[in-house]
Amino acid sequence: MITRAEAKAKITEIITTQKPIKTGQTLPIRKGMTFEVYKIPLAYLVPNILNDRITWKIREYEAANGRALSIESDDDVAYLYSLILNEHPADNERTKADLAKNGQQVDGVITNEGIIIDGNRRATLLRALFNGEADKYGQSVEDFRYFNAIVLPGDIDGKEIMALETMLQIGADKPVEYNRICLYIKVDNLLKAGYTYPQIKQYMGLKTDKEVEDMESTFKLMLEYLEAIGKPSHFTLLDGLEDQFLNTKTVFKRLDNGTYSAEWEYTPEDVVEFKTVCYDYMRAKFEGKKYRDVLVGKPNKSNGVFIEKSVWEEFLAHHNSILDKNDPVTEADWQLLGRKGGKLDQNLNNASQKLVTVLNDKNVSKLIREVQIKVDRIEELLSKMEEVSAEDIDNLKELSKTIYKITSQY
Repeated sequence: MITRAEAKAKITEIITTQKPIKTGQTLPIRKGMTFEVYKIPLAYLVPNILNDRITWKIREYEAANGRALSIESDDDVAYLYSLILNEHPADNERTKADLAKNGQQVDGVITNEGIIIDGNRRATLLRALFNGEADKYGQSVEDFRYFNAIVLPGDIDGKEIMALETMLQIGADKPVEYNRICLYIKVDNLLKAGYTYPQIKQYMGLKTDKEVEDMESTFKLMLEYLEAIGKPSHFTLLDGLEDQFLNTKTVFKRLDNGTYSAEWEYTPEDVVEFKTVCYDYMRAKFEGKKYRDVLVGKPNKSNGVFIEKSVWEEFLAHHNSILDKNDPVTEADWQLLGRKGGKLDQNLNNASQKLVTVLNDKNVSKLIREVQIKVDRIEELLSKMEEVSAEDIDNLKELSKTIYKITSQY
């Protein structure tokens, strides 16, 4: 593979000695400026390490290996291409067949060093066709040697490229949707680059600044979760958990600011234990609706297992016992515990049933109705009796005094 410096020299030669295949093209940056499209050999190109579709897997790889990926490394570039190929295999096969039949219909965008800013997936599939897969479509590999692309000017910096990529990739409708976690990472990247809420809103096609702020706070909770389970930057572990994080964030915020309506005086240590259990259920990929409604409670009211001390403490003891006995290590171990009908599910079911009983016992209106039914039944039975024992009479008098005392207080 050639270096980026060599690629820059070869691409510069192309745009200075060859005619563009298209002129007058525009981009969502540098209004009033037009760009030209050139045929660039795929051999000069490399995928973008900040590619939004695979950024979560790139960050995870870098964290696991303790180093950043390099576009100057043959192995790292091959790895990037493999990530793109495997991200949406079914969609990729359909697109590859279309490219084989109709050629490249949508132009890409590259830097003058050959880094692909827009069109990473198309270039990857063209590369696969050029490397031999054209045969199965009855085409010549030579038909897929080039990538049609706008070459960005050399004075464009990384921050402007990030904005451009966001507007091209995320701010527009795309046939292959992004994994939601990648969008949170994109917000994080843009904020770190110094972009404001209004700018990010515009680039990503969001409706309000509040959406950006919410995504920022949710991503912070995601990072906290990964740290808590000892898997920092392992973003693939977040897949499928967005709703759980949204519901969890609301409840955690109420716990932290003292607006959570529990039936007992919980301590900061209790909150830490509750958060840990929530993270355990998320790691087990526990079913989202039940997680929301039974474990953490619905966002608009406190009705999870944590609201009642006796229910929570028994549930927590059983939960810790389950983990001690089963000692989950791998993600498969956790998901086995979290499956429907699994041990975590059974423990939550038991706690939920006990919570209903306890709360019913604390429901004064319900208890008064139950007492009234009993009193009516006593009256009915006494009306049919010729004689009542002295003990029963004394008990009725005591009951009457207690009810009189309660009513007098209110």
